[in-house]
Amino acid sequence: MIKLFTFLSTLILMLFFSSVVPAQIFTDDFESGTASTDWGVFWEAEDLISAVPMATAPDPLATGGNYIGWLQDSDGSFTGAALSIAGEITNQDYSIEADVYCYVNNPNGSAYTGVAFYADPDTNVNTYIKLVADFDADQRFRLYNNHLDPYTFQYTFHHAFTASDVPGGIPTVDGWHKMKVEIKTLNADTTAFWCYFDGQMLLGCPIYDTSDDRMSGGMYGVFSFQQGYAGIPGYFDNITVNSLVSSVDDNSGTGLPEGFSLEQNYPNPFNPETRISYHLATSGFISLKIYDLLGREIKTLISEDQASGSYTATWNGRDDSGNIVPSGIYLYTLNAGSIVESKKMILMK
Repeated sequence: MIKLFTFLSTLILMLFFSSVVPAQIFTDDFESGTASTDWGVFWEAEDLISAVPMATAPDPLATGGNYIGWLQDSDGSFTGAALSIAGEITNQDYSIEADVYCYVNNPNGSAYTGVAFYADPDTNVNTYIKLVADFDADQRFRLYNNHLDPYTFQYTFHHAFTASDVPGGIPTVDGWHKMKVEIKTLNADTTAFWCYFDGQMLLGCPIYDTSDDRMSGGMYGVFSFQQGYAGIPGYFDNITVNSLVSSVDDNSGTGLPEGFSLEQNYPNPFNPETRISYHLATSGFISLKIYDLLGREIKTLISEDQASGSYTATWNGRDDSGNIVPSGIYLYTLNAGSIVESKKMILMK
């Protein structure tokens, strides 16, 4: 009986896991020897990402193959900046991750490499956002757009993660690292970002963009920059873009869900924490609670009056007493007056 119960539990977990794995929107590991034909340029006539042999990089990537991506403003025509993008300008609510070769105190000046997202190359918009490794004297990550305020000489959206925000600290030598950003359009005025380095979330996330230049969706890509020099080689591999909603089709749009809606938690399965987003058409008393499969209440995340809008709550896998709950399937239930909606999620350790 115990073996049968274990088998059925495992089967349920496997079936549920297969239904909640984020849908993949785009990927390129360059192993065909050429870059994906989906790649394009942000600026007309700029350099495009291409596939080069792994031996071209200063150091080999342990998890790479025979080829990697290479991107550089080799003639300095774009003041050292190079940006290749793919996808549609209507894409929203996705994650982008890549292995990125990061430079530390480059002798030719500041050298930035990283990932870009929510980009629109239209001349009337001309906006992109990026997370880059700025490992020179500043010792930081920079999350920012490309709009410089002519009066303040500051970017209209900019956040710096300092060394104390990076679990494990800033690298001290050049090398390959995993960079990842999750982007969600929360409402008509706010875009949120969760940034990761080598699998660890940077402290202070999520970061919110409420600037006049904020983007509610856009293309994704990779970025390389070195000012006052003929660019710098940016090396990239294992680029993957995943939807943060239930399907790729749901990932394209210009608006937000109308009315009352409860989204699938992300990540799922999760360990140690996950985020739950929901949307309210009207104000009122809201409760968001976690239950086990026996219907026992585990944790109350929200219990208050809230105005209409979009919200995100985080659960850290602990009950109301602060105890860590065991692995398994849990239910989260949003109650808004006469409307109740529940979804399943998996805590897997």
